[in-house]
Amino acid sequence: MLDVFKKGFLTGLGLIVVTADELEKRVNQMVEKGKLSAEEGEKIVRELIQKSEDQQKEVQNWLMESIKTGRENLDLAGKDELQNLEARISSLEDRVSTLESLKMQEEKK
Repeated sequence: MLDVFKKGFLTGLGLIVVTADELEKRVNQMVEKGKLSAEEGEKIVRELIQKSEDQQKEVQNWLMESIKTGRENLDLAGKDELQNLEARISSLEDRVSTLESLKMQEEKK
């Protein structure tokens, strides 16, 4: 019964995503009109907020996995790889600088 009400509630409101404040306000209106008991209203709000948070986490996880898969498919370097390359470049720059200094000293002799 409560599940049918939740589906009807969401369909009736025409909402897919609702902020917690909006949801609470609408449930409170239904409680005031006697369409819901206060306990039912609180339970619905808690459950819908929890479901919303769970869905948000699922979307975030899906998005991160999609980005990771896309990066791997495009064969893009990751953060660690870029840091390793930067360290190697810095090391090579230091070696070139040292070799140039040695060459200049030899030319002065």
